[in-house]
Amino acid sequence: MLRLWLSRLRGPFFYLVVIAILAGGAYYSLSGMRTSLESYQPLQLEVAPVQSLINPVDPPDKTSPNQPGTTAPLTNRVVLVVVNGLGLDDVEAMPALQDETFKRISTGAYLFTDPVEPGAPALVTLLTGANVELTGGIQLDPTHPSDNTPTPRQQLNQFDNLFGMVKANRFTSALFGSQPWFEALPPATLDFYTTFDPRQPSTDITDNALNFLKKRSANFTLLQLGALGRAQQDYGLNSNQARLARQNLNTALSRLISDEMDLRHTTVIITGDWDDSVKAGDRWTVPLLMVGQAVQPGEKIMGRQEDVASTVAALLGIQIPRQNQGRILSSLLSMPAVDQGEKFLALAEQRQALDVAYRERLGLVLPLAVNDSAAVEAEKNVKLAQQNYRLGSYDGIVQVVDSVLRYTRTDMEEAQQEWFAQNRWQRAILAVVLLVLPLLLLLIWRSALAFLAAFAALVATTLPYLIYWVQGQHFAFNSISLPDLFTSSLSRSAVGLAVGLLIPLFFFDWAEKRRARRSGRVDLAYLQMVQLRRPLFPGRRLFNCCALLLGWMTYFNAFVWLVWYYWRYGYFAPLIDQPALLPAHNDSFLLFFALDHAFGFAIMMVAAPVVLITLYWFKRKLRGKVEEEEEQDILKKPRPETSIVKVS
Repeated sequence: MLRLWLSRLRGPFFYLVVIAILAGGAYYSLSGMRTSLESYQPLQLEVAPVQSLINPVDPPDKTSPNQPGTTAPLTNRVVLVVVNGLGLDDVEAMPALQDETFKRISTGAYLFTDPVEPGAPALVTLLTGANVELTGGIQLDPTHPSDNTPTPRQQLNQFDNLFGMVKANRFTSALFGSQPWFEALPPATLDFYTTFDPRQPSTDITDNALNFLKKRSANFTLLQLGALGRAQQDYGLNSNQARLARQNLNTALSRLISDEMDLRHTTVIITGDWDDSVKAGDRWTVPLLMVGQAVQPGEKIMGRQEDVASTVAALLGIQIPRQNQGRILSSLLSMPAVDQGEKFLALAEQRQALDVAYRERLGLVLPLAVNDSAAVEAEKNVKLAQQNYRLGSYDGIVQVVDSVLRYTRTDMEEAQQEWFAQNRWQRAILAVVLLVLPLLLLLIWRSALAFLAAFAALVATTLPYLIYWVQGQHFAFNSISLPDLFTSSLSRSAVGLAVGLLIPLFFFDWAEKRRARRSGRVDLAYLQMVQLRRPLFPGRRLFNCCALLLGWMTYFNAFVWLVWYYWRYGYFAPLIDQPALLPAHNDSFLLFFALDHAFGFAIMMVAAPVVLITLYWFKRKLRGKVEEEEEQDILKKPRPETSIVKVS
């Protein structure tokens, strides 16, 4: 008796063991992949030394810059105010920023950002102009930061930043911000600093900054106001604490944009680092407002967060950080055409040097070496802009240089894909074999139950993607955080599996008839062969259907995406020990999505056999007992082509 029960429990036992292995594998893969992406270090680029594109010939009315890459300053003092968590809704709710007088003398932009998180503000991008594809340092789960993620200090030590450029030009700099921001900056680049608690009211920090600017001042001042962001994180966007923080921030900003700041000799830039209330597509947007000296009032434009560093460098006339990927927001600035041409030529030189260094770091052929038409055209445009500048024709330089900036950005994106594509055709052979092999086994086996389970698994694994898309979400990290994705994947997996189980519930009888027709029936004196004897209730067959369903769900929801990831990037991210040379942050989102739901499916499949068997039993109860049609004995069937002749 015991042996009989053990033989019956053997199948469920191995079924649960397989589920445990799949759930553990999915969870380990998620953890390993996250560690791999977060461990990505800043890409060390050997960018060529700074040089001027306008020397040795300068226009007669201009003085040569003191150093290559420097330009004539537009203002003596720039104050960059970074409000943690500042969103478009916050700007519209502040009377100081909606005042008609302020609107007449100010301008602004909507800045697209790369993946950023509330726990890791975009300090590095604001100071260097480089995005996370170069700097790394992305935290996919800010609530549980990884020890392997490079710190902002490591990033700023390896990249040029505004404080370093200010120091190189013998200008002065100051910081009024939190302790983490101070610790991220190289101490040698700061002349003055004061640190505050992130919860400190904005008016207190502003008082200290204004007192300093009135007495001693600095050419570049970074002012961090973190009370609003901290209140929104701790208590919510519409909480009482957040409302009070906005009112306090409004008072602080009203002082920074008033005559108390002496806007005739100062440029004030107000921006945020992240905002999760408004998104455009798969990117977040943050506001930027400018007022003061060298500002051209007008309508707001679209830009990128990387543009802040190059715009500040243009205002101060200092060298543009060598890893900068942004452009100068020239339409927001009031500058003579000659200054505009000079600054954009310096930007073109910097961007071409960055593009060359990026390709060399990846070990790729330089575009000019293979006579790439777009690269040759970009080189011609730079020479044309140089010639126009030396001849005193400055008006068309910005348009000419803009094409160079667009080309270098596109070329860096293509270089990344080219690096990933190396030997991709070899990986394609293995990828096709891995993907096709289970399908070939299905065709060779030709089991109706296996086909039914495969179709049900395909429906179940497709539904979470459809639900996620209907919810208005995008398949990118800016659309949802990793912890929220993991939490919500369980409910989507449950819905997908529930719909998937309905397919074998309604079509199981069809699969059984197909199996009987294929196997045939042997009747000898109305006695069936033992192996063809059908039980009163097909519990074992329903359990086998769930086992097949589990296998096909693993195939469609995890295995296919793992092979696809391997084919595109050349490695299985969860299986590698060392981080890749280049990360694929947003492209990795689909694999995270699939693995999250694979974990959810594995958990839900524990109860799937019981649910399916119970539902099928109720289905039979509702239909009543259906007698199976018996096939007539072939020996008793009349033959139509013959007739019976009676012999008397």
